[in-house]
Amino acid sequence: MRRYFAAAAAAIALTTGLLLNGCQAVPERVLPSLSRPASAEDSQALFDQLTEDIFRENAASSILDRHYLMAEPEKFQLPEPESLYGDMTLEALQENTDTIAGYLERLNAIDPEGLSAESLLDYQILKTYLETESSCQGLELYVQPLAPTIGIQAQLPILLAEYEFYDEADVEDYFSLLEGLGDYFAQILTLEQEKARQGLMMTDDAIDRVLDSCEPYLDSGSGCVLAGTFPERLNQVSGLSPERREAYIQEHEALIQSAFVPAYQKLMEGLSLLKGSGQVEGGLCRYPDGREYYRYLVYSSTYTSCRDVTTLRKTIERRIRRDFQEAASILGERPELMDQLSQAAFSLTEPEAILKHLMKEISRFYPEPVCEEFTIRYVPKALEPVLSPAFYLTPPIDREGSNTIYINQGSASSGQEHLFSTLAHEGYPGHLYQTTYFLASEPALFRHLLSFGAYTEGWATYVEMAAGQLDENLDADVAKLLSLNSSITLGLHAYIDIMVNDQGWGIDQIHSFITDYYDDPDKEFSAALYQAMVDNPANYLEYYVGYLEFSDMREKAEEALGQNFDPVEFHRYLLDTGPAPFSVLRKGLERWIREQGN
Repeated sequence: MRRYFAAAAAAIALTTGLLLNGCQAVPERVLPSLSRPASAEDSQALFDQLTEDIFRENAASSILDRHYLMAEPEKFQLPEPESLYGDMTLEALQENTDTIAGYLERLNAIDPEGLSAESLLDYQILKTYLETESSCQGLELYVQPLAPTIGIQAQLPILLAEYEFYDEADVEDYFSLLEGLGDYFAQILTLEQEKARQGLMMTDDAIDRVLDSCEPYLDSGSGCVLAGTFPERLNQVSGLSPERREAYIQEHEALIQSAFVPAYQKLMEGLSLLKGSGQVEGGLCRYPDGREYYRYLVYSSTYTSCRDVTTLRKTIERRIRRDFQEAASILGERPELMDQLSQAAFSLTEPEAILKHLMKEISRFYPEPVCEEFTIRYVPKALEPVLSPAFYLTPPIDREGSNTIYINQGSASSGQEHLFSTLAHEGYPGHLYQTTYFLASEPALFRHLLSFGAYTEGWATYVEMAAGQLDENLDADVAKLLSLNSSITLGLHAYIDIMVNDQGWGIDQIHSFITDYYDDPDKEFSAALYQAMVDNPANYLEYYVGYLEFSDMREKAEEALGQNFDPVEFHRYLLDTGPAPFSVLRKGLERWIREQGN
């Protein structure tokens, strides 16, 4: 069975603090006190002002965030960033949850009846988002910026390596980021030291895994992830003389040795000194307020329509059993397919050919793509063990054609037999497609700052599961069995995530559970599952719960509309709405079904 690893990141840039998440940092501000509801006539103006404030106060909170959000920030007339990377101090995290509570207070003073239809949708999205994120208040110290695969220390170098130079000022900003990396890591270390004092530090084994993820970045020579891309990025700067170019290259090499590598060395030294301070072994629920934080994390990660974590767990369990029954039914009718499954392969194996084929074929089930521009890059060999099978870098909101997909050739999930479905996830009709579609719809600017991971990852997983129907050379039943296999595997991961972090399962309980689904699983596999859930709580839920929500909405639409169901129009509704909580999507779906039925 295919294993889903920690992140096939839809938007790797969003790990840095750009998003208005409840336990991330934004600039300090003074909030007005509002005590009486606004009149309906004032509602639209107040809502427009609130959403404009949210964008202006958060879009340029750091140089890195601003650069990845917009290629030409001067057109947005935003204030200059106050920091290089954002503020990762406990005080800043606490101020951020206070700020979100302030936004929510302002929003609650607005009468939604006075809003336009478009603003009403934005209001519903923003209200659910702020209510969820404000529930992190008092739990900020549980934030874990460091994790073996999806932590800041693992992904930040990719952001730096892909930092585009639109002009010479960007080169200077990039150099400032390199020079300031040590200070940023020092903030993270201070946060980890406070976690250790409060008894919230990760275990020694987890620290070792983070340290292992840092090792590839200690190369200051040609093997450094930054070294290979820098000259190429300089080629984008117009009017750069050969002498100036060479001076930049030499300065860059010096900064790698004097700033970038030492920053990682000091981070590793500081983490090593914290060994022995992690007193809690196991999932989040074993920590004092860990279960409360995990339940916040579940909703912040998924925005599921399930009313509580117990309901979500039971929903996942039911779907796993249903998928098994469906697979058994297919194999009962065609037992010969069992032998074919291990040999099943998609017809295309070259990345560019796959993406071009997908771009053409998806119009049978999805609206036409709005962007056909992409660049394929490969993860440097030294980083293959610590990065995801593949990931997509989101373009700036004013450069929708700047789309980069990274492929990790060292991952089994990016091998030729899986590359078709992997690129369906990252490219068309997955992340690249959904992202550029959303940008082309010209949404309110503040919506670019809101994170709905289960919408983005759930969509990409949903279309990946259906990738078999885009390859006509693949037997339909084989394609369905491959999809069910992937769904079951990911569902088991999501279920175990909840059981480890909400119910306190250990390795033995995981092993006992998976023996019902795997033939004679070894204990090492159970231990690896346990480790993944402890390192990255709620990560698998983004993928599976989002996929589950989309699948269920489709089933409801198909049942209600019968022969009138059109997959293109169903997907158009989801894409037109854009990233949103599933409660909002489901409410809108009811209206869409009524409209389609007329």
